[in-house]
Amino acid sequence: MRIPIVIALFLMTLALGGCASTRQEKVSSLSQDPRQLEPLSSVEFQVDMVPIRRVDHRGSVPPQSFATYGQCQVDLPIKEVKETALSAMVEDNAGKVRACLATAEREHVNVLIIPELSLAFEEGNRHALIDELKGAAKRSNMVIVAGSYYDSQRYSRLVVIGPDWYEEGYKVHPSRYEASPSYGLGMRSGVDLLLLDTPYGRILPITCVDLISDAIQYQARNLANRGQLDVLVNLNYNPASWEFLVEANSIARRHPVFVTLTNIAAWPSTRETCLKTGDSGSCGGNTALFGSLRSEAKDCPNCIQTLLPKIPPSFVSGGKRSVPYDTLVAVIPPLEEALLVYDLNLRLLREPANTNAPDQGYPSIRNVRYVPLQ
Repeated sequence: MRIPIVIALFLMTLALGGCASTRQEKVSSLSQDPRQLEPLSSVEFQVDMVPIRRVDHRGSVPPQSFATYGQCQVDLPIKEVKETALSAMVEDNAGKVRACLATAEREHVNVLIIPELSLAFEEGNRHALIDELKGAAKRSNMVIVAGSYYDSQRYSRLVVIGPDWYEEGYKVHPSRYEASPSYGLGMRSGVDLLLLDTPYGRILPITCVDLISDAIQYQARNLANRGQLDVLVNLNYNPASWEFLVEANSIARRHPVFVTLTNIAAWPSTRETCLKTGDSGSCGGNTALFGSLRSEAKDCPNCIQTLLPKIPPSFVSGGKRSVPYDTLVAVIPPLEEALLVYDLNLRLLREPANTNAPDQGYPSIRNVRYVPLQ
């Protein structure tokens, strides 16, 4: 039978009142002294740490006070390999890598850095190019962070070549361009990080989106704080360069380490748009160096003012570097091919400015310049 509407409303009021009372009891129980609450001992916290493989390649070369670094921004068109949906270089790009090498030798660079995928050639051509790089490393006593390629197991391998040694690291995290839902393949996640002790500093080379990995950033920052890392080297083939610049700046701002980003000159699909409208953060390019310059005259006389012309206006506000880029030293804008060359002070003790002493060896960075590719 039907319940009269007045009775129905009365029953509903009782129900709601009961719910409200129950809620109040729950809130009251949660507002107790936290020490009386059930402990969280059953909760496990896990950190997804990536193993670090540390290799000592200091050899017989005495440690350098200053080391000359060169970052090569170069235009490198790619093509897709249909079997894996991964990228490969157009074969005549090898000439671009050789131009980076020739310019670096001419400038007496100690450490040359070339962008991601610079070795992604067919196997025979890749081996031939690597042999050329090995010869140059031996001839010029140089360390070459030579870019990367995808091996037969679909790992992205990062190649570093010394005067008498050769190492391959991994890209740990695939980017959105390396995942392949269509083919079910794509890039495999890497195994470990490669940390190199060299006469030109302790170098941690990482690839592209590994820079924005929380776990890898934690490891890089921790190494820097413990005095185990001088230069964090990030290789890119990516259009979202501004995102990487902000991440790199935050590391150099908070920790005693130099950070470099080395990217391609232009992202292929946005080249024409960028030529017409300029950079909006998705053009590629923006190969950059970050480091603490200090601002005291005794540390580095006029160094910030001297370097401002090497920073595009988009990163400067009111005659100073904008806060998200306040450790930015120099940038090669998109679409330009050049070598960014500078000297890094490897004996610098990075202490608060008010404790500065002459033996700390300022300036931290000197002789910054752009060099056209040979």
